[in-house]
Amino acid sequence: MRHLPIGCSILLALAAGASAQDLRRGLVDADAVVVARQVGKAAHDDDVTLHTLQVLLDVRGGGAASVVVLDWPKLALHQRPTPRQSRLYCLQDASRNAAQLGLPAANGPYFKMVGFAGSNPLVGADLDKDPVVGFARLLAAAEAGAPPVDTARAAAAAALGPDAIVRLEATRHLAEMPTLRAKLDGLQWSAFVSRAVGETEDIAYKSALAELCAEQRLDGLYDALLVGLSETTDAGYARTVGRIGKALHGEDAAGRLLARLQQVGQKERRAPLLVALGATNTAAALDALMNMDRAEPAVLDGLRAHRHPRAVEAVDAADRSARKPAK
Repeated sequence: MRHLPIGCSILLALAAGASAQDLRRGLVDADAVVVARQVGKAAHDDDVTLHTLQVLLDVRGGGAASVVVLDWPKLALHQRPTPRQSRLYCLQDASRNAAQLGLPAANGPYFKMVGFAGSNPLVGADLDKDPVVGFARLLAAAEAGAPPVDTARAAAAAALGPDAIVRLEATRHLAEMPTLRAKLDGLQWSAFVSRAVGETEDIAYKSALAELCAEQRLDGLYDALLVGLSETTDAGYARTVGRIGKALHGEDAAGRLLARLQQVGQKERRAPLLVALGATNTAAALDALMNMDRAEPAVLDGLRAHRHPRAVEAVDAADRSARKPAK
């Protein structure tokens, strides 16, 4: 596939909510990444607990056979080590905190856990074959100066691999890294598009693939997504496709969706297309939806996905009418 001219970031244009899975960000933000097991726990005072971790594998920056993680248990949202489990730990330097607490430097090094969701996953017994450890090593090698083309190829392989956590994180990492995306070839991009269209079970992954391909502004992507859209039932993914269409094609996104709607007969297959139509947030989409039969629930869903005041008013009116008792 050829590439369309690069404009503003599609990820910014989509303005998606915070990810529930941010392992990649934890790996990049960390001062140290280790695979470890908690072997000790002691209260320093009423506010601070010290967790001793036995390091099983130093991915980068650990520098010791064991480390101490500071934990503030009264902070409910604070991540803390889990006893008797081998986990990947993304750690930030806490030597300054330790000094303020009067902890002996010789008992360190001292760290605290990063706050990113999903940044403390379980790992398997065979660390050399564990996909999460492999992804951590990949990003560590990139941090250490590995050639971008090698990193890009390895990330692409991970993004198309079988592990659900790693493929989602690798896909999002590529979407956030234009220097890596530039190193991928046409065959790899075609594989991403095919997987985005064909994936039916892992919707978060399907959406991430669509956003990755949109970030690269691949020619023909939107039409390919529309062909597969009627085979899905997830409204969140339908809204993602609609927003991608608006980011790539502006007002013309609605026209392409309306053309696809004319080719689809069954109402159940029309539903995701109508939601995507509303999510384009275009004037053409609003006009089309307002002129459709609102007795069809999917039409109201399309209006709900649109942000124009007229769409909001139409949905409110339909809801009020539905609540009126029958005479």
